Amino acid sequence: MKNRAHNESKDARLARFRKNPPEEAIETLLNSIDNFFNNEIRLTPDNAQTSLLFLGIHAVALTISGVFFNKTGSEGYELFLERFVDGNSDDTKYSAIARKIHDWRNVLAHQWIGSVGHEIGYDYKMELGWQQRDGIIFINPRIYCEQCMMAFSRGGKIWSYNKMFSGSDLQAIKERIIQKYVRK
Repeated sequence: MKNRAHNESKDARLARFRKNPPEEAIETLLNSIDNFFNNEIRLTPDNAQTSLLFLGIHAVALTISGVFFNKTGSEGYELFLERFVDGNSDDTKYSAIARKIHDWRNVLAHQWIGSVGHEIGYDYKMELGWQQRDGIIFINPRIYCEQCMMAFSRGGKIWSYNKMFSGSDLQAIKERIIQKYVRK
């Protein structure tokens, strides 16, 4: 599996971002995430790597919500789900439980055990994307992952970003991508 996201020099990439329209930076970011990060996330459900699934999807969501909407944390995560991931049925509207998933991801990433773990469960066999049972939110990680990856598929919601934003918004997104790129 090839997984090197940087096939050009740092200076060449920065120059390309600066001299071209916003779509250049935006689509470089989206294509890079899809080709080099999502290819690993897509493998997690078949291997029951559930913690990695939640950590990876969350990283993608916060990266995109940070540059697209200038929103971070649970607010950015919820907005990402609402705009790009939510399906048509209630059980695939993950934005409805975004704050709980965000809290759970923070436990996974930063402390490993936490009381919110008593409020989240996984069920790979249920037919719904998520449901609440006896005060516990059960999520089918396979369906959650599929919904998230559909956003990046051909014709997926994420590729219609230019319909959501004005020209000045796209320019601001480009600038946020450049700022983040040069900062780290």
